[in-house]
Amino acid sequence: MVPPICVGERHYTRHGFRPVLENHISDVIMPDITRCGGPSEMKRNATMAEAYGALIAPHNPNGPLSTLASAHVCAAIPNFFRCEFMLNDVAWRDTVITQPLDVRDGYIHLSDRAGLGVDLVEPEMEKHPGVRGLQERASFYV
Repeated sequence: MVPPICVGERHYTRHGFRPVLENHISDVIMPDITRCGGPSEMKRNATMAEAYGALIAPHNPNGPLSTLASAHVCAAIPNFFRCEFMLNDVAWRDTVITQPLDVRDGYIHLSDRAGLGVDLVEPEMEKHPGVRGLQERASFYV
């Protein structure tokens, strides 16, 4: 048995995934919600992948908003496989949103609050501008 092949973190729209799916190059596609055009385009990618019998596993080495946006799309599609998630993210991840991510037993539990279920805490965000420092990045690899 050949293990499944997953590609796509650098494909940005359904137009990039089209030849991958048409030529049956991959069993699983992994669009990144921050690069592929947001939730609507990720949903279009998933719909197209479903037509080819492919699963979707969003690429998500990002912050809590992209995690929540990806999780909402995943909850709305029949061909969801897995969603990448940075459990050991920066220490301040949950301080920049009004509600911490609800992760239990390996599952993200979505809120019934409006939108993504959280708001940004701008004063906290202002404490962490730009690219993360090496000290914070090191926790990713522990």
